[in-house]
Amino acid sequence: MSSKLLSNATEVDLSGLVPAEAVTVLLRVTIAPPNGGILIYVGPDYEMPIVANGPVWEGHVDCQPPVIYIQPVGDPAPAWRIDHVGPESEYRVAAAS
Repeated sequence: MSSKLLSNATEVDLSGLVPAEAVTVLLRVTIAPPNGGILIYVGPDYEMPIVANGPVWEGHVDCQPPVIYIQPVGDPAPAWRIDHVGPESEYRVAAAS
């Protein structure tokens, strides 16, 4: 992966958030403004980004290696925050309570 493509991306280390044996993980990201977008780069090659549009994006991502990159798209760049990283079962239980 070209470092130029990731020059505006933020590295997110998932190693402390997911079990070492996990291959995929449920990721939920809130993006503001609601019509904003981000690119999510996952390993092992980091070449084909996942296009995520706001206000909320949720999906499974590869977590081996346990580092992803998130790059805002647009001018001004949208703000984003990770709301959940982990097994889907944990998220569903938390959402129900």
